[in-house]
Amino acid sequence: MPKSLLSALFFLTSFSILQAQEQRYRVDVDLTNVANDRIHISMWTPRVLADTAVVVFPVTVPGTYEEHKWWKLVRNFRAIDSSLRDLPVHRSLDSQFVVEEARKLRFISYEIDDSFDDVTNGTEVFPAAGTGFESDSIFVLNHGGIVCFVEGAQHVPFQVNVKKPKHLYGGSSLNIARISDTLDTYLADTYDQLVDNPVLYSLPDTASFMIHGVRVIVQCAHAGTDTVAPAYAKELARLTKTIGKFLPTMPVNRYAFLFYLWKGDQTKVANPRGMGALEHGNSSFYFLGFQKRPIGLGEVAVHEFLHILIPLNLHSEEIDAFDFRSPKMSQHLWLYEGTTEYFSTLAPLHDSTIKEEGFRREIESKLKDQDRIPPDFSFTDFSRNVLSADEQQLYPIVYTYGAVNAFYVDILIREASGGSKGFLDVIYRLREDFGPSRPFQDDSLFALIERETSPSIRNYLETYVRGTKRIPSAEILSKIGWKYTAEKVSRVPGYGIAMQFTMRGNEVSAIMKPTSPENPLSVKDGDQLIKVEGKPFSEIQSSSDGTSLFSRLRSPKLGDTLNITVKRDGTELNLSGVATTVNKTERHFIEIDPNPTSEQSALKRAVFYE
Repeated sequence: MPKSLLSALFFLTSFSILQAQEQRYRVDVDLTNVANDRIHISMWTPRVLADTAVVVFPVTVPGTYEEHKWWKLVRNFRAIDSSLRDLPVHRSLDSQFVVEEARKLRFISYEIDDSFDDVTNGTEVFPAAGTGFESDSIFVLNHGGIVCFVEGAQHVPFQVNVKKPKHLYGGSSLNIARISDTLDTYLADTYDQLVDNPVLYSLPDTASFMIHGVRVIVQCAHAGTDTVAPAYAKELARLTKTIGKFLPTMPVNRYAFLFYLWKGDQTKVANPRGMGALEHGNSSFYFLGFQKRPIGLGEVAVHEFLHILIPLNLHSEEIDAFDFRSPKMSQHLWLYEGTTEYFSTLAPLHDSTIKEEGFRREIESKLKDQDRIPPDFSFTDFSRNVLSADEQQLYPIVYTYGAVNAFYVDILIREASGGSKGFLDVIYRLREDFGPSRPFQDDSLFALIERETSPSIRNYLETYVRGTKRIPSAEILSKIGWKYTAEKVSRVPGYGIAMQFTMRGNEVSAIMKPTSPENPLSVKDGDQLIKVEGKPFSEIQSSSDGTSLFSRLRSPKLGDTLNITVKRDGTELNLSGVATTVNKTERHFIEIDPNPTSEQSALKRAVFYE
């Protein structure tokens, strides 16, 4: 019998494989024998009452809106009966594991690679949803990346036992029972709840604080022995205080901020471009660059914390009964991500930690992104199909165009209610009828919002969220005394070109087009930038002189010369030219009217501060 299987069988001496099978999973995770960033998992399954069973590793997990296909990282999968005999296993058409003679199934054994340093399997997992197994130092356990389930038994309880190095501390929003200095155990009512609660093991670098009745835990995992959690906790306490002033009530009483702070070692993280965070019901997980003092944390942390409202406490059936094998996406990303981003932008204004001008700049910056949207764009259709390759290219607009849309909805709700009710009030009212375990039907949302507001709000949603018309900025912003200008043209030194950055495979590409009658580089629409002054575009992104080269391209002085290489119709061409006076077209400007009417001022106050 293989040594790994023997280890699995005797992982916990207090249990026996021959015991009566319970209607729960018991998952044993061994973090003490790591080889090539691979860990061993043993799982005792509930009794199967069918001849075959599909063992599911998630295609994706809630909140990420991208495919992971975790089965790609599974090795040496085995299904075993009570006599320690291997049961037949084959792969389904969608690559899941199908167990024959499944009525005899007692436990599953497999090894799994981490996603952080994966360069061979094409999983492309967003790091904040990913896994990292760094022997004796850091273990990132996002359970969607390490634990499977038997199809049809997704809502069965889980007990997870973690055998760990004694010097590592496990942090989570779950209650972890410390059985000994080398054994932890924790429980989840369902697979969904398990996936919703990541666990982070690292050297102890933790802090905690209490704000507005919420106990907040902060854990920082990183190479070395620096102590940075107190500094992060200080900043997070300030941000949580702002959130507490913004929300009528805090929806949770316990919350964990879990940080993986990367120090640049690419043997541990192969693709660090996806820095960011992923929200959970009582926690958020962050993959960020290491800083002793957090800079710029507020933009991410406030957004992730506010997800405790939507979708975590208000969501549709697609999220509540998530299909990990064949995900069916909700049509309301405009609500889940766009509105959350708007609230995270509004909260500091509401708390007076920023002024109106700062808020205006944020909205104007987000509004400029709408030019990326195709003419036939419908937010609801986009949301349903967000896992497709085409829609993945557009995904970032949920945080820009989606946030501005939510701002406009808020203005209209305030106007319709005479200032007495805003979008946040509507969310809280809907939470009374729905909640974490009471989802709404996806097609019913607009009617539910109309019930709490007015038919005019429903008409807006049908026209600009379900429909394909662009949001009416001039009309709505004028209601609060803001003036919108669609386009301004000025004459400046330049090459008369614009670039749009997109993802092609795993690489960022820059697609160029002329923007002025003067075009000294002779660029054509669709040219892909390959080199600037002989330096490859891929190197420019990561080199110290990349900023300078881009500056020469984007903001030259009159008479400057430049050489670039582009790919046009599959052929590379060298282009050169001299900067001249060109048209510079800028779009989507917002100005604050210095002399608003009393009605405009009253509505603005209601939206911004009440």
